[in-house]
Amino acid sequence: MSKAQLKPSDHSIIKLYTDREHEIYNAGFKDGKIRTRKIFNYVPDIKPIHNENIYPIIIDTVCTWFKIKKSELFSGSRQQYLVLPRSMAINLIRECTSFSFPQISGLTSKDHTSCVYHVQLRLTRKQYWKEDNNHAIYIKLKELINEKCKKPTKQ
Repeated sequence: MSKAQLKPSDHSIIKLYTDREHEIYNAGFKDGKIRTRKIFNYVPDIKPIHNENIYPIIIDTVCTWFKIKKSELFSGSRQQYLVLPRSMAINLIRECTSFSFPQISGLTSKDHTSCVYHVQLRLTRKQYWKEDNNHAIYIKLKELINEKCKKPTKQ
């Protein structure tokens, strides 16, 4: 249909449609601001561990818990059994270290927005983070990592 064939009633329908799209865009933009505010105001329940060997400890712990290879964890594969371990590893790295999202993305070979997405899923308890069992596993992994990072006391 060209512009010459439009009726006056068609113009009003098009105007309503574009107004509605504009309202949806604005609503989504406002929700996006609220969501990011929740992420960056989050205070982790443990202090970051300042240990240079923390990254390999986290990766080892996650891989042994889920019985996967280290090469699989951050590979390009999109297999379903790798999604939860990746998300847990990214969340543990973010919470247990003082790394920023760009630094985590460099370590995991993922985009930094993917890292933000994984942290956001855990904080809002969406998708596979809805299940309480996954949060219990996450807490158990944090405890294991903290035990491995403690310096042995000299007797």
